[in-house]
Amino acid sequence: MGVDAWLADWLVDVFLCLVLLLAAVVGGLLRGKRYEPPAPEAVTLQKLSWGWIRGGPTIHISELVHFWRNDQPHEKEVNSIALNHPRAAAFLVQMRKWAFFKKNIQQRVVCEQILQLLDREGDCPSVVSVRGDVEGAWDENTYRILAQTTLLDHSLNVAEQVVRLLSEDQAWHVIPDTMVAALGHDLGKLKSQTGSLYTTGEHPLAASKPLAGISGFKKLPRKEEILRAIRLHHKMPEGLLGKTLKKADQLARQKELEETVQSNTVEPMQVNAPASDPPRKTMTESTGPLPETSFSPVIADPSKAAWQAQIDIYGEKPSGQKQLATEPPQLLDIASWFDAAGFLNELKPYINKMFGRLFLAFSMPDGLVYFQVKVLEDVARKQAERAGCMEIATMDQKDLTMRHVLFTIVHRLRAEQDVIAGGLIKETYFGGYFLVARKFGKDLKGYYTPFHAEAFGSIAEMEHAKPDMLRDIVKVTPFLDSGEQEI
Repeated sequence: MGVDAWLADWLVDVFLCLVLLLAAVVGGLLRGKRYEPPAPEAVTLQKLSWGWIRGGPTIHISELVHFWRNDQPHEKEVNSIALNHPRAAAFLVQMRKWAFFKKNIQQRVVCEQILQLLDREGDCPSVVSVRGDVEGAWDENTYRILAQTTLLDHSLNVAEQVVRLLSEDQAWHVIPDTMVAALGHDLGKLKSQTGSLYTTGEHPLAASKPLAGISGFKKLPRKEEILRAIRLHHKMPEGLLGKTLKKADQLARQKELEETVQSNTVEPMQVNAPASDPPRKTMTESTGPLPETSFSPVIADPSKAAWQAQIDIYGEKPSGQKQLATEPPQLLDIASWFDAAGFLNELKPYINKMFGRLFLAFSMPDGLVYFQVKVLEDVARKQAERAGCMEIATMDQKDLTMRHVLFTIVHRLRAEQDVIAGGLIKETYFGGYFLVARKFGKDLKGYYTPFHAEAFGSIAEMEHAKPDMLRDIVKVTPFLDSGEQEI
């Protein structure tokens, strides 16, 4: 063998040894390192569409499955729940059968936990009389009627109305989240929640605290929308969830009202309704405690109280319910304490003044000023008190004699001062219903006494000082009740 051939064989052997050594090193490194699969890469619609084009790249199903697979485990279902109240237990059984909860286990588990809380503490009244609360302006008899319904029963009533309303609209997908809101909307009324928010009279806000303490609620995808619906369920809610909650709450209250009145063997809203002018909310907050677990209210006139309760629940006279007039208001002798010029002077500070987001009187560019009847009554009481006429100053809020007082005042201002816009209200009334149209938001209906602005000074100055919220009012027209009677 020549030198050249030997050298060539030697080089080949050396090369093979190096290859084997390198392979051994790489193998050792791979065995010593744990393999981690690559993170899933987002697949765009454009890339996915290439797979349907001839010659396009192939996309394996494993690259797509993570987009629809729920890798998060569901909340552990609570299969064993012992409830004391038969109705709560029956509702739990029904809730587990509803098809719309099959794919919404998280919402169902939260509802079950709320139901447990209501079962433990929900024997309290379903109304509150805390100063500043939206229910703090309700009439005393409204409390007496609705306090007969416990918070547990009211919450279940609202939940049942939610199912009915959304099922009629075939919006079953909204039911699970709305059910959470329905069962939890009044949790701020529980005695265990008598914290700072509750004592300021904001039970819709106070409901957020017990909800935050419920396992699983913070993980709900629409928890913020649920909380917002609860906060606004006495105001102007937004979206299908919020609007359904408010309507369900009102319908539940209507049902509770009818059942309570019927249990008192009185036919509601047929006789003894309030007189021709609308009843007022008490405006003064009750400070006495409501009954705890047993309810035996004394309702002097259940039919009248039921009529007033509907005013409180809906914020206006419910459609289809007519207010039946009794005797027309009579003129009284108020000469000993009434001063027409002073009365007008005391009305003036209320014009275009905001009380938070509320107002009691407002001007319009056409030269009219509209006063809520409450302003006339408050000024009349002050005048009577200064003159020593305590019979008027201390008159009960629900005393129908005040109708005669207000009618006499308006009659005298109409005849002696010519400051009442008489063409807008009848001579036998001291006010009327008006439709207040706004640029933004829902039109409002209210009961006002219209005055000529000249009695209070320059209409230009009033309009110039008008706050932005009142500038939103574009038109005020008399409202025809049920298309038949002008108020």
